[in-house]
Amino acid sequence: MKVLHIDDSPEICKLYADFYQNKNHTIKSVNDGRKGLDLVLKNNYDLILLDMCMPKYSGMDFLQDLKSKKPSELKKIIVTSVLQYNEDQIKGLIKFGINSVQEKPAHVKQLESLMKEMSRTKAKTSNYLKKMLIIDDNPDTTKMLESFFNSKGFETLAINDPWIGLKKIQSETFDVIILDLVMPGFSGLQIIATLATDEILQDQNIFIYSANFSNELQIKELLRRDGINGCLRKPMNLYDMLKIITGKENLQKLYHQSA
Repeated sequence: MKVLHIDDSPEICKLYADFYQNKNHTIKSVNDGRKGLDLVLKNNYDLILLDMCMPKYSGMDFLQDLKSKKPSELKKIIVTSVLQYNEDQIKGLIKFGINSVQEKPAHVKQLESLMKEMSRTKAKTSNYLKKMLIIDDNPDTTKMLESFFNSKGFETLAINDPWIGLKKIQSETFDVIILDLVMPGFSGLQIIATLATDEILQDQNIFIYSANFSNELQIKELLRRDGINGCLRKPMNLYDMLKIITGKENLQKLYHQSA
């Protein structure tokens, strides 16, 4: 595994470096949180060990900046701290999106166990579609979907403005697109029509996620179009949604309605 250790103590960094190198892992240690953030933004790590008590730029500063710039990496973080967090504080950090909290110095066997679990999780998600675009005018919906799919190994981009969403599709490549139909100013149907005019609709992997299908005929017509691979009715169990999008349930074009 490729490990990044961020801690202002050179002694602690040396301790962890010796442990991970003996386990045939690659480890990079930095004593400054801002340098650590730059490394995470530029590179891909399997595990990030983060000290919370650092001068000038704390672990919490790091987490907040990472969440705004590259939230998919939060799940790789194990927080290490000399502070004794209470249950509510630990729950708050976990809810923020990190993997776990360990009191420093964390027991090496416990860290090894966590690493093995993270390796298993990575293996399970290695076949998942990775880059996801979510276009929905409801911020609550995009926040929920973004949080869930990030936790399942996706790199998600959530957009509430359909015009901006369209421009993203036109300028970037996504493995999967979740698209709402009814949005003010510019609807999902208009996005689909524009992509067809641009002759790039057939290159997409779009799953329409909406509570506003007009009728079964509309659904059948949508599913006949190359580039649209599912019509999912809101609300839907997110784990069912995951199975459909990753092809774990059915690779054929289907209309999926919530139970």
